[in-house]
Amino acid sequence: MSPIEQKAHHDFIMGASMLSFFQRRKTSPATPSNAAGFTKPESADALLSTPRRRQLIENIWQRTSLPRTQFDTLYVQAFKSYAALVQHLPASENHHHAYHGGMLDHGLEIVAYALKIRQMYLLPIGAPPESQAAQSEAWSAASAYGALVHDLGKIAVDVKVELADGTTWHPWHGPLDQPYRFKYVEGRDYRLHGAASSLIYANVIPAKALDWLSGFPELWTQLVFAFAGQYEHADILGEIVSQADQASVAQELGGNPGRAMSAPKQSIQRQLAEGLRMLISEKFKLNQP
Repeated sequence: MSPIEQKAHHDFIMGASMLSFFQRRKTSPATPSNAAGFTKPESADALLSTPRRRQLIENIWQRTSLPRTQFDTLYVQAFKSYAALVQHLPASENHHHAYHGGMLDHGLEIVAYALKIRQMYLLPIGAPPESQAAQSEAWSAASAYGALVHDLGKIAVDVKVELADGTTWHPWHGPLDQPYRFKYVEGRDYRLHGAASSLIYANVIPAKALDWLSGFPELWTQLVFAFAGQYEHADILGEIVSQADQASVAQELGGNPGRAMSAPKQSIQRQLAEGLRMLISEKFKLNQP
């Protein structure tokens, strides 16, 4: 990316973050749970039916050049599989999207950002225009898939999920089918979740889509590295996913007071929101006669 493109991308991220900070949005819907702390799993359709998530999917569709039926096959099917796995799990314990449902929100947000950033490039870089045109949708799909599974490994290695019958759930078992509760693993390796995504990406990405993408050697090499969290080897796909993740995190930490206040008290976004609220309150007091 040239210095001009880098500056434009930086301005885009910062502008989106600052704008969304002043736009109060509704918090995520209440999570169905019982007194024992177990959460009832929901269907993928129900999880994706909130206005905000529907709008994100609409935004993603508009950044492709696909008819709706093909978009549903390549994208929405993956979103449903992703939603069924992550359910109401947060994306982190104390950092970004640290609220129930945060993992699903982050997954959709990062896909939307990835496709926006992908539009800045003609891919594969250096290929003849006719080849770039022929591969355009493949590179868009690869950017989206790499982004979607970016943090997916967290549900395999960062949290321990207990089912109502007392057994431990692992994502390779398939979608949750009974009430669950979770806790974060103490002493976890924060670098591990990137590699752990390679354990379960095939549970999310449609097999036919993987068959299709495997036919583009340069794209496929980069995507496999991205699935394993090795973004330094994933070339342009690694850059797209990393920048999209940064954009989603920046927007969440600085841009949503409502959800920030619903995050755990020890989370960064909650502390930032409470600190800002305190500063504003003190300012009003100082300005009073």
